[in-house]
Amino acid sequence: MKYYAHSSDNPDKSDWQRLEEHLQNVAALAASFAEVFGAGEWGRTAGLLHDAGKATHAFQRRLEGQPIRVNHSIFGARLSQELCGKLGLLMSYIIAGHHGGLPDGGIQEGQLHYRLKHERIPDVTKVLSAMECPVDLRLPFTRRPERPGLSLFFFVRMIFSCLTDADFLDTEAFCDPDRNAARTRTIIPQSDLGSLQKALNERLRMLEKQAVQSKVNMLRRSVLHDCRIAAEKKPGFFSLSVPTGGGKTLSSMAFALDHAVTHGLRRVIYAIPFTSIIEQNAQVFCSVFGRENVLEHHSNYKDKDTPEKQQYDRWRGLAVENWDAPVVVTTNVQFFESLFSNKPSRCRKLHNIARSVIVLDEAQAIPTEYLESCLCALRELVDHYGCSVVLCTATQPALDDESLCSRLQHVREIVFDSKKLYAELKRTEVKFEGALTDDQLSKRIARLKQVLCIVSTKAQARNVFELLPEQEGTFHLSTNMYPVHRRRVLDTIGHRLEKGLPCRVISTSLIEAGVDVDFPVVYRAMAGLDSIAQAAGRCNREGRMNGLGRVVVFEPEKPPRMPWLQRCASRAGETLRTLPAEDPLGLVAMRRYFELLYDVQDLDKKQIVKRLDTPVNKDLNFPFKEIAQDFRFIEDEGTAVIIPGEPETESLLQQLQFMDNPRSVLRRLQQYVVTVRSRELAKLYSDGAVEMIRGTYPVLRNMAAYSEHVGLCVDGGDVWHVDELIL
Repeated sequence: MKYYAHSSDNPDKSDWQRLEEHLQNVAALAASFAEVFGAGEWGRTAGLLHDAGKATHAFQRRLEGQPIRVNHSIFGARLSQELCGKLGLLMSYIIAGHHGGLPDGGIQEGQLHYRLKHERIPDVTKVLSAMECPVDLRLPFTRRPERPGLSLFFFVRMIFSCLTDADFLDTEAFCDPDRNAARTRTIIPQSDLGSLQKALNERLRMLEKQAVQSKVNMLRRSVLHDCRIAAEKKPGFFSLSVPTGGGKTLSSMAFALDHAVTHGLRRVIYAIPFTSIIEQNAQVFCSVFGRENVLEHHSNYKDKDTPEKQQYDRWRGLAVENWDAPVVVTTNVQFFESLFSNKPSRCRKLHNIARSVIVLDEAQAIPTEYLESCLCALRELVDHYGCSVVLCTATQPALDDESLCSRLQHVREIVFDSKKLYAELKRTEVKFEGALTDDQLSKRIARLKQVLCIVSTKAQARNVFELLPEQEGTFHLSTNMYPVHRRRVLDTIGHRLEKGLPCRVISTSLIEAGVDVDFPVVYRAMAGLDSIAQAAGRCNREGRMNGLGRVVVFEPEKPPRMPWLQRCASRAGETLRTLPAEDPLGLVAMRRYFELLYDVQDLDKKQIVKRLDTPVNKDLNFPFKEIAQDFRFIEDEGTAVIIPGEPETESLLQQLQFMDNPRSVLRRLQQYVVTVRSRELAKLYSDGAVEMIRGTYPVLRNMAAYSEHVGLCVDGGDVWHVDELIL
């Protein structure tokens, strides 16, 4: 009997895909993916066994159109357990989960060990000759004696990635050849890393010629030189400690490309914690390398309208599935949550992380409650998957501190003399002012021509802004404003600063994250030392002032209620008391701050590392699904309210209302949303200020609740403009 893996509309089956062909295709692809980290036989075996359960009369009848359900994955999972030696159970996880996701191990219903024992398979299942597997699979690395379970956990996920990506690609090639052809980039060819290295070198030479002769630019050239030298060192962990404004974005990319080309690594992955700066960095990289070589994988990406850019958008939509691109720009959330996910859609990319240079921009921003698990993941990538990791920040966290169970070892600093660099790039003086009421603060700001004030809460930002007298050049920034609105305000701020016009800005911390503005005076509400340093990076950024810029740190009238903000501010105060002679923004004080912060924080709050630290026995019991559900950087993601304040939004809302698959429209609408908590959404809804499209997507209809100055005002949802009440 002939067995098929996939069918077409042709009833004579002449163009159906044979099962043996599919198994061999997937095996070859998965083996090539896994060979990158020395596990080719594991990839081949996973490919041969994953659809073994389709060799049944029942599944063939299903392909012929009979409405029957066939459990085809558990047969291959049982074969893995029988054929693949002591570690065969690891392969069982991979096969059993290749459609629905990696399951938890255990004897409860739905868990792997229960399914292997109790789930029925068709009575007659043919073991095809294509399913020739090695008798005993071996790991391609030596397990760490102190954490063997964690290494096995990550290895399963890497092979799972190889299988799910290979299976998807071969299925796509048969079922949707046009989509598969678009993925091959025949229309938009990619460059190799050597070509990208040459393009960056050319851009850097041009920038050097155009740069004015200044101390800051001289120090930026020194940082770049140190990056070039350090790139020759063997792969592993690196730190790039450069004060804000020291040119670390292009210098870190220069290191990454030089290092990748020198050591034969495959791609550069640039992970950024803040969506507010990811577009800025991606735009820089696209201008150097060309859009076709830069994959942007983040929620702020906006699909384009021009035909040539739509072609890129189509490729991008495919490439985000598996990160098949030479340069990937993504978020920390996407990067780390994928490393702990159990879903095929999020895990497909993992094998393409192997043998990459990973640049973690603003490395101090890894959430402390997940710090131990993130460090474990980074160690696995470096030790077993050929990666190099660059911790790139102006406020270097103490990730090698002995108090950390998963501390990073042998981290090499790229800058030759980082202490000297910090001293020479000092452009500000920090003064601690004590307590200021909002009224006192607003009066101080009103007296200055150009000043930035950063506070810790949206409520205080709005209150201080509204206390200011009506003056030309006064602005507010917070996430209560949708992204397009924020960018428009930032453009105006940049223009006024450049022209020397009055410019007074009240902002939340969103402006600290890589936003390129330069004020002579910055006020900052008391916070962690890393936040104060980021605020100082917006002061005298280019070093153009005759003296030092002025950074004033004050105690706010109402301290933030969030416990982690309180802890950060408390540890900053303790650091300053114990090191009164040190520069509060210098390397010594910053390291001490993070040591204190890590000492009091629960760094494995969800006990993810603890659950994987248990001794490994023959049952190989791993909680893949459970950990995936628990590992979430953003616990309460809130709900995105669409603000129809731009010409494009109404046409997008029309499409959203009637499209069968609105995914692409929702991506474009992300530029026009404000995220609110559930209680805020309930208030807007009860006031009749929002309309629910398709019962799911809230749209603000009472525009009196959205201010051109401060954005969404939930307390204004019950006030309607008169012209909106006219029938």
